[in-house]
Amino acid sequence: MNKILIFAALFSFLIFGCKKKEKSSEAGLSGVYELEKQVLDGGGKDSVIKRTQIKIYTDHNYLYASIVPDSSVGFGVGTYTLDSANRLKEHSIYTSRALDSSLTYNLEVTKKPDGYSQVIPDFATVKGVKYALKEDYKKFPPADSSALDGLWKMERTYTVKGKDTIPTDVTQYKIFWGGHFIFVHRFVQNKEKNIFKNGFGTGVFTFSNDTLREEEQISNYKLLQGNKFTVKVTMNGHDEYTQVINSATNGQSVEIYKRVK
Repeated sequence: MNKILIFAALFSFLIFGCKKKEKSSEAGLSGVYELEKQVLDGGGKDSVIKRTQIKIYTDHNYLYASIVPDSSVGFGVGTYTLDSANRLKEHSIYTSRALDSSLTYNLEVTKKPDGYSQVIPDFATVKGVKYALKEDYKKFPPADSSALDGLWKMERTYTVKGKDTIPTDVTQYKIFWGGHFIFVHRFVQNKEKNIFKNGFGTGVFTFSNDTLREEEQISNYKLLQGNKFTVKVTMNGHDEYTQVINSATNGQSVEIYKRVK
């Protein structure tokens, strides 16, 4: 029973707060990656964690999103530095567990021809037992760059139905890089504002002539997964854009994003 409780505690930490990522333009780690294997090492035993996870590194930002078999969603957003010895330091901006609390994580990275491996040596200590987290990632082939490449935070969103303008209470980040995108968000589900839901979506995109075309490949929302969307985008300079989605049933959805530097 003790072993089960320990693993449950660690697993919960993984879902809601696992902070991992690596990247640097200088070291050649910028790109789009998919988790191949995740292993928790501690107490003389390795435990393989089942998790679907995608992460993107720009030249100085990162964003990852994951989902486990019980449909729990975890994500993290932040900045990073990587030195010549492949020691990675990540500084979180927002995570599914710690929200906007600032956290710093130290990782060790080993680059490979088709991806990389990373280790968090001091991932957690439970009942005196130290655990390390080991991960292997494969890299997706790069695609053309676009004006949207980078990390963005949604500053404001609202829905227009007839004469009514309805604001939405949500925290959302979105990242574009190498022809791929990920969005993550956390929003209120009740009037008391004490129940929240985490969500994400990831896939491929193209952007040209003020038109964003996305194909959702992985998401915790079944209505999104596998679907294609065409969105009108207006660039308000280099560091802000507005997108508008029209729906016959839900009215017009307007989202305004600002670049995270």
